[in-house]
Amino acid sequence: MPRLPHFGALCLLLLVRLWQALGLAPLSFSCGRGARCRRLLTASAWLHWLGLLALSPLLLRQSLAMYEATNVKHSTLFKHIALATMAGDVAISLALLFAHIWQRQRLARLLNGLARLQRRHSLSWPATLLMWAKLLLSLYELLCNVPFLQQNAARLPWLQLLAYGIQLYVQHMSSVFGNGVFCALLLLLGSMQQLEWQWQQPAAGQQRRLLRREQRLLLVCADFVGVLQLGIFLLVIGNFINILANMYAYMSYFVEQHGIPLTISNYCAIVAIQLYALILATQMCQVQHAKLRRRCLELCYVPQQLTLEQAVLPTPLLMWPLDNLKFPILGLFNLDNAFWLFLVSYAVNFIVIILQFTVENIKR
Repeated sequence: MPRLPHFGALCLLLLVRLWQALGLAPLSFSCGRGARCRRLLTASAWLHWLGLLALSPLLLRQSLAMYEATNVKHSTLFKHIALATMAGDVAISLALLFAHIWQRQRLARLLNGLARLQRRHSLSWPATLLMWAKLLLSLYELLCNVPFLQQNAARLPWLQLLAYGIQLYVQHMSSVFGNGVFCALLLLLGSMQQLEWQWQQPAAGQQRRLLRREQRLLLVCADFVGVLQLGIFLLVIGNFINILANMYAYMSYFVEQHGIPLTISNYCAIVAIQLYALILATQMCQVQHAKLRRRCLELCYVPQQLTLEQAVLPTPLLMWPLDNLKFPILGLFNLDNAFWLFLVSYAVNFIVIILQFTVENIKR
């Protein structure tokens, strides 16, 4: 498959730099030495976290005051939803920063493992295009705030403008975190595809080496889940709750104002696409690893744990080369298509309930 090594590596490096700039990666990183923890960076990360924690109440108060000062003539429902969304973004950002500072050693090991995978395997052009498309989608989400600034920046006090800037920072942090997780999943998926291709015609004595490579790949996956599972949980649940809340606001606006709020529509569509892309990437990784395991068994590989007596039995006790690849999140659920169908079914039930109340309000 054609490769775009330079564009793929540039995208991964750009994401690492964005993580460092936003505080998601409190460590140093270079292409030659990899990721390393530094005391100065750790101390500055803790100060950054404490500063954001101290400014959170002021941020919420000023953001609410700014929302009321922009002559948005909506009901109090919109104010409550906006305040809840802002509070959720701040809480998720604080939790992400704290988790990454606390697990900075494991985060550095994860980044080094992903860097080794990237050096051995250049991403295919579909994966590279998907990564850049997701980055551009996040950039579009950020640029959607420009019209608001153009209309209201001249008449807002500097404290509210500062609060709005911090609000954009915490909102964009979740988006950048999701982009990093998505790109790491694409890199893992590409490495599994390369392993499967090498298993099609393995040379003599190459099977053990391929199994060792798969074992190292699964160790990277284990670090991926261990370090990022809290952030993924907050990202998935937070985005899903924001979608439901904005859908309720959308229906309420349609009934009261008899119009379609494009801002809410765009927000729900962007968040839903990003959420589905993340879950789809995990599902593809699991499917690809299952294909890789089947390829190992098709080649009649006998593990070392299988004795000669067991191997010559009429129905031998077959053993899988390695365990199944799963993405468990805090022991509550696995990221796969089943979980996505659960979210969709819950959202559909929520929409039906909203429509019932909407029809009753229209009749009244």
